[in-house]
Amino acid sequence: MRSVGPRGEAELTASPGARGAGWLALAAGYGLMLWQNLPGHLSVDSIIELHEGRFHVRETWGPAIFPFILGIFDRIAPGTALYLIVSALLLYGAWALLPRLAGRASWWFPLAALGAVLTPNILIYQGIVWHDVLFADTATAGFLCLAFAGRDWQGSRRPWIRLAVAVLFLAVAGLLRQNGIVILAPAAAVVAWMARAGGWRRAAAWGAGWFLAAVAATAVLSVTALPQGPTFEKADAQGLRVLEVYDLAGGLARDPALPLPHIARDDPATAAALRATAPQFYSPQRVDFIDEVEKLNHRLARIPSKALFGDWLDMVLHRPDLYLAHRWDVFRWVFATPVIDRCLPVYLGIDGPPQEMEELGLEKVWGERDQRLYNYSTWFYDTPVMSHVAYAVLALVLFGVFVFRRRPVDGALAAMQAAGLIFAASFFPVSLACDYRYLYFLDVAALTGLLYFAADPRLRGPDRRAPPATRGRGAV
Repeated sequence: MRSVGPRGEAELTASPGARGAGWLALAAGYGLMLWQNLPGHLSVDSIIELHEGRFHVRETWGPAIFPFILGIFDRIAPGTALYLIVSALLLYGAWALLPRLAGRASWWFPLAALGAVLTPNILIYQGIVWHDVLFADTATAGFLCLAFAGRDWQGSRRPWIRLAVAVLFLAVAGLLRQNGIVILAPAAAVVAWMARAGGWRRAAAWGAGWFLAAVAATAVLSVTALPQGPTFEKADAQGLRVLEVYDLAGGLARDPALPLPHIARDDPATAAALRATAPQFYSPQRVDFIDEVEKLNHRLARIPSKALFGDWLDMVLHRPDLYLAHRWDVFRWVFATPVIDRCLPVYLGIDGPPQEMEELGLEKVWGERDQRLYNYSTWFYDTPVMSHVAYAVLALVLFGVFVFRRRPVDGALAAMQAAGLIFAASFFPVSLACDYRYLYFLDVAALTGLLYFAADPRLRGPDRRAPPATRGRGAV
């Protein structure tokens, strides 16, 4: 039933039944997701990371906490089914708490929840065993913990448990993506905002203290979770080398005369080969062109890191036009996905390296269910449902709404929108491919903000100011 809010805003009348209908939509969506996706879709990355987790080895230079987590669940129940059940429950459970967080539920909430769980972004992506998906789920859980802390901040006791759980979730999230640590800054900012009543010095102390706790937790987890080995020690350096080669290739593709003095001094033949090959094989869509040129790949592996970095830095400092043009083109592909079919919009089935699959006891899977899901996902290609640009616009709008309302809970949801946008922007200097999954957190952050706003779409109301201390709640 439609009505008009206290200040004229149109809304669907809040009702206890709306909360139950929303929970029903989320529960049905969760069940449907598990029914259609268990034991999970595993790509090459997923297979390798499960192999790392089961056998405690390091075979890639990706985030190693994800194999560590997969290994924990694999020891309890071999495979990825249990992991999938728990990881997806983080997101669906967090969304189920949004009406309680908002303090009410309008009938917009179940409608928004039903729409969200039927998008490929949720129905399919929550069934894919990727660290990008777990990053989004843990980050969402972390920001909602901060939201509950903000709701109860004025109580007689600080909500320490919720702040601590937020530290844990966001520290894990920060390790699941190489650039994921950027989300700690808006999280710390909202903690400071929640403590603003005590003055700016006290607010700054709270924000800085929470940030340092999150950094400390990140450091402890990074040491605890990562298995030691020769690959682990070279992981960061290897990733940096790939980025430097890609940026140099992008510069050479635009200007084949770009100087490479450091590489040429160590190996003139490799410098010449890179100069001749880059314009032919370079693509702003992904870095994988190097793997197609086997001889060049082997040559580049022998180039000292100092020489590679020297030429990369020279290009950044002396030819910023080439560097920025290359970086903008790469970012445009990962953010706007101009041709989404080239950017791995979804992954279905199970497939990976034969040796790892054999050792894991897995077989290649592609069945009718996978084909149906793939066909379903194509209905949403080239629509706002699968557009990071659309979710970025939604996040900006929601950020403005939450800042305008200034309710105690709104700060954390605004910070979450900011985190999604900052995380997306962080791909400008580091993106290597346009796969849709890389900015998945932006989509989830915007959808979470939308569901929260749908629970109570009033732009103003009795909860705009923080409640008096006598009305607040203490810690969990």
